[in-house]
Amino acid sequence: MSLKRFLFTFIIALVILPSTNAFSQNSIERIKKDVYVLASDSLMGRGAGTIFGDKASQYIYARFIENGLKPIYQNIKEGTTQKNVYCVIEGSDPILKNEFIVLGAHYDHLGYRIKNGDTIIYNGADDNASGTSLILELGRKINENKEKFKRSIVIIAFDSEETGLNGSYYFANSKAKHNDILISNNTKLMMSLDMVGFLKTSKELKIVGVGLIDNYSQYFKNSSLNNKYKVKFKDFDNSIFTGSDHDSFLKKNIPSFYVSTGLKSPYHKPEDDAQLIDYEGINDISNFFYEAVLNFANVEQIKPSKKSLRMKKPIPSNYYGFELALGNNQHYYTEGRMTGKTDFAYGAGFFGKFELSNFFAIKTGVNYNYLGANRYESEVKYHSASIPILLSLKANTPNNDYEFSVSIGGFYSYIFDSRANINGVEQKNHLNKNVFGVQTEVEFRFRRFIYGYQFQRSLSNILTDPISNGKTNQITNNFKIGYVF
Repeated sequence: MSLKRFLFTFIIALVILPSTNAFSQNSIERIKKDVYVLASDSLMGRGAGTIFGDKASQYIYARFIENGLKPIYQNIKEGTTQKNVYCVIEGSDPILKNEFIVLGAHYDHLGYRIKNGDTIIYNGADDNASGTSLILELGRKINENKEKFKRSIVIIAFDSEETGLNGSYYFANSKAKHNDILISNNTKLMMSLDMVGFLKTSKELKIVGVGLIDNYSQYFKNSSLNNKYKVKFKDFDNSIFTGSDHDSFLKKNIPSFYVSTGLKSPYHKPEDDAQLIDYEGINDISNFFYEAVLNFANVEQIKPSKKSLRMKKPIPSNYYGFELALGNNQHYYTEGRMTGKTDFAYGAGFFGKFELSNFFAIKTGVNYNYLGANRYESEVKYHSASIPILLSLKANTPNNDYEFSVSIGGFYSYIFDSRANINGVEQKNHLNKNVFGVQTEVEFRFRRFIYGYQFQRSLSNILTDPISNGKTNQITNNFKIGYVF
């Protein structure tokens, strides 16, 4: 550690954590102090990669030292301040100490933004200063009684969870070692403590993902939390709304689960402040999990269950899919005295979307269309195949679960069958076979499902007889649903 960083850490220890009262504080006071510091306006929302996120990591580092631990910084992205802070409490058994149980919580949040000249800070007291305070207190308790724990315990504060679980992914796949033992390859269990500050409001503690652990109930013998609250166990997390740092370990087939009091706080809102947190509840959770971790640490073997892992497959940046369209179609007579009336439009096809950058993509595909159009004395129905080429401006979440895009470009259609009924007389090949025009789309993708609106207008004349009726354009409006393979 550089002299500059050492001095900064030393100052934090003196100013923020006065040693005169460190040992006189009880657990609730320590938890409350940690949340109030991490969720203070001075840390400006602890945005990953900011100086304020860096200050939060230094506070956590100093707290680990105060609790008698030996913390380690782990830089997760070179050239930035993004870093994990972790320490290892070595187990007492000469064999089992080479196996690890990871207790993690992310300390980063959303930072702040400027709106109309005002600074709006997302302090993230529940998300996730609450979980960070919990691992600090658990680390203290376990370290004070480390001779009781046969397996080694890793206490880690993850950075960059809000930007895509980057901190936990880095640690789960890193070459970090303890006594020359690779931690990632010898981790037997991971627990993610994320948003645990509203126990009194939710009246239950959720432990989600225990289905990969054989006979998991044996480790949670005091499942009533002192008979005050309900503990709700769930084998797997099937919700598309949730995701936490345990996912990074699940991808390595390590039994993992997350712990939360649910979405009872002002989630991802500026109102998520320290005065709303249930500090007695966090302390109850701390006592509960101390006993659970002790059970996990001392069992002869943490056996995986025979249940298969059902994880949400990530959506790649380049993807293919199928879509259906339903709307209306019209022939607009630009030079005549008559306006065509709307009729049906049906479509189906395959598409591909190919990323150019974080904000731009190319979309293309092949579509079949069955369209109708009419005016007062005639009606026409036709089948076509079209190929669009669109440039998309997009915005998506870091894990690509959600995407919003606006696209514009051109299309080419080949009309392979068109039949018109004019005053009771049927005519074949009434329309031009080759049509081109402009196309725009607005789409929202929710995991693998796409919902959108599409507009097409031909630039070429769609009629084979432009002299009688003047130039005529096809105008099509469709609502679409799609699915990504």
